[in-house]
Amino acid sequence: MGFLLKIILFGVAIYALWKTFARWKGLYDKFVGKPEEPARSAPPPPPQPAAPRPSADPQVSARKVVIEDTVQCAGCGAYISTGAEKCGHCGHMRG
Repeated sequence: MGFLLKIILFGVAIYALWKTFARWKGLYDKFVGKPEEPARSAPPPPPQPAAPRPSADPQVSARKVVIEDTVQCAGCGAYISTGAEKCGHCGHMRG
């Protein structure tokens, strides 16, 4: 027999096995029933955020926000601080 005919017969045999298996599995599920999935418990509630402790001086507990000026590097386009002498990425001197 030719090689192509053997491949086709093999494919038909695999298809017949698959359909037979699907049919028997369907009959089994019909009479016995599908296995039940285990019940999942509800996820635990998220923890409550802790209340901040009151301090004697509110100025001490407040965070200071520092914002610095930046310029764009002419070599690579990264933003660097105006106080930096050269870019940390490409080493290009600021100027």
